[in-house]
Amino acid sequence: MLRRFAILGLFTSAILLGDVIAGSVALADEASTLDTKLTKLGYAQGDVVDNIRDYRIDGWNYLDDKHIMIYSGASSRTLITLQTSCYELSGAENLGFSTTARNLTKFDKVVVRGPGGIPRQCQISEIRQLNSTKNK
Repeated sequence: MLRRFAILGLFTSAILLGDVIAGSVALADEASTLDTKLTKLGYAQGDVVDNIRDYRIDGWNYLDDKHIMIYSGASSRTLITLQTSCYELSGAENLGFSTTARNLTKFDKVVVRGPGGIPRQCQISEIRQLNSTKNK
């Protein structure tokens, strides 16, 4: 009986390790897909920033359910990464932010209208400066 339990334990560990490896591969695929989209738009991921000071949003691009690129000024582009998928982004015409300060931080939320006009708040996990790859 003890031997059977040990074998089952090894099998369970193998399944868990397999899940971890599969999750790592999925994250790598997500990152490479995002980088491909950014490259086509002429940008590459830059440094993580704590906030966007006195932010003014002039426009935005939907990249996928967890990423948007926002335009602030003539040449400033920022990548917003969300903690979880925000499926309403793909069909959104407008978006807002839940910040009460003058700075946009990872503690704020992106707000989009879902089906039936119901607002959905999607937590920001990271803000990253985008660097132009054009003319390089």
